[in-house]
Amino acid sequence: MSRYKLLLPCFILMFLGIESLSAQSSAKAQWVENTYEQLSLEEKIGQLFVIMVQSQASEEVLVAFENEVRDFQPGGVIFSLGTPYKQAQLTNHYQTLTKVPLMISMDAEWGVAMRLDSVPQYPWNMTLGAIQDLDLIRTLGNHMGMQAKRLGVHMNFAPVADVNINPMNPIIGNRSFGSEVKNVSARALALSQGMNAAGVLTTAKHFPGHGDTEVDSHKALPVLPFSRARLNEVELYPYKTPLLQGVQGVMVAHLDVPVLTEDPGLPVSLSKKVVTDVLQTELGFEGLIFTDALNMKGASDFSPDGDVALKAFLAGNDVLVIPSNLELSVAHLKQAIENGELSELRLAHSVKKILAAKYDLGLQEYQPIPMEGLTEDLNAPIYQQTIDEAYRAAATYVVQTSSATLNIPRDAKIAYLKFGDDSGQAFEKGLISRGAHKIDLANLSADLRALEAYDYIVVGHHRSMATAYKGHKMTAGEIDLLKRLSRLETSLILAVFTKPYAVLELPFFNEIPAVFFGYQNAPQMGEYAVQVLFGEASALGQLPVTLTKLEE
Repeated sequence: MSRYKLLLPCFILMFLGIESLSAQSSAKAQWVENTYEQLSLEEKIGQLFVIMVQSQASEEVLVAFENEVRDFQPGGVIFSLGTPYKQAQLTNHYQTLTKVPLMISMDAEWGVAMRLDSVPQYPWNMTLGAIQDLDLIRTLGNHMGMQAKRLGVHMNFAPVADVNINPMNPIIGNRSFGSEVKNVSARALALSQGMNAAGVLTTAKHFPGHGDTEVDSHKALPVLPFSRARLNEVELYPYKTPLLQGVQGVMVAHLDVPVLTEDPGLPVSLSKKVVTDVLQTELGFEGLIFTDALNMKGASDFSPDGDVALKAFLAGNDVLVIPSNLELSVAHLKQAIENGELSELRLAHSVKKILAAKYDLGLQEYQPIPMEGLTEDLNAPIYQQTIDEAYRAAATYVVQTSSATLNIPRDAKIAYLKFGDDSGQAFEKGLISRGAHKIDLANLSADLRALEAYDYIVVGHHRSMATAYKGHKMTAGEIDLLKRLSRLETSLILAVFTKPYAVLELPFFNEIPAVFFGYQNAPQMGEYAVQVLFGEASALGQLPVTLTKLEE
């Protein structure tokens, strides 16, 4: 009997736990139903929309936006460029204007610094793709989430699950974790898990995959002319992994994928065969489905203002993001319900999903953002420490000689040449402190044989990281000079502080004995690169993209 007496409390606790979960589920369902029933038809439709504002906008624009929030009662607001303090102030104000608390979102793929000033900037996803420690990526995601949560942000339109196998991609590039499907999936999931642990919802994008395009869908409609087998192997692969169940949302891109839509020219974001049949039925996704911004040319060029939002909703999307004209969009949806084109049951399905997510976020008991100490909290020292650790973990050193390593001895004679349009000060300072001699390109003789007096020639290619879309290529003159340097007897080391795709312009790439990939021209990466070259530190990163060595 004593055995059963010991087990009895366990059964009671288990029963109480189940009962507690059941009570929570019941409370959630009741709140969702009660809230839904209290909304007018226009207010229900309003819940479908996320509209955008910049906290740095003019007062005139902010007043107009405030009126739009008050008049149309949108379900969410997405903040873009501005300052943290102003964004928090505006969030608190906008929350007083709506019957149902707003879901606040940001497109913060590498943290809120992607949009805001005065906060630490995390490395881009391409840099994170080189990191082999998934726990570190979870920590980075957690810190990004903590910052977002402190700002009152509920949903981050991240992680990017695009497999960037096209070096010419103008819009993904640094936003992708790389070109290998398993690595992309694992890192996207890890980053999402970290954000979720901080209490921030995540959205994988850009479904079904934007990594192999040469057109920016902000400007036109990219075409993916691939077979279903190819899509399964690359673009759709991440959505067939635990990632799909590790995010709360999926964002559907504006892409022309004829094999999926069976209607060439139709964006997948407006295709029921893709949004409903593939994403929901075939892949089994039950979370929130977001359109990419409806004001992007990839969607807005397809259909007139207002009508494109209706088409996206009929396709199976739940949340309609950044319509070109909110008033017309609401009117089209209302008219569709009134004329029977759209059922109220379909409307209720998505609105209740949105309300359920708001309940999970605690918005049924909304509390304003505390303004005191906001700047200090967003700049907690631990954030910068983790950022520095991430750069170190991403550092990649590729040795292309038979030697196991190519570390520069401290007594070696070293020449340093700087390429690129951005400062290489941190890298240069580290080299010079170890005895390197900087060679001014302007004064460099046409005859390079004088450089053979040096044991090593180190070339640093530094491109601006002001945005993730900055160019990465070398100039024709730099490529020619590097080619000539590679023919000298002196050991050549190339250090690339931009996208690794920069070396694709070098037909003689395999003639360069050693290449350091730093991915971004961050000062801490420049400092760490010097330590790696001199054997003082290890380079643990691995190239996240495939680099095809071109032939002359």
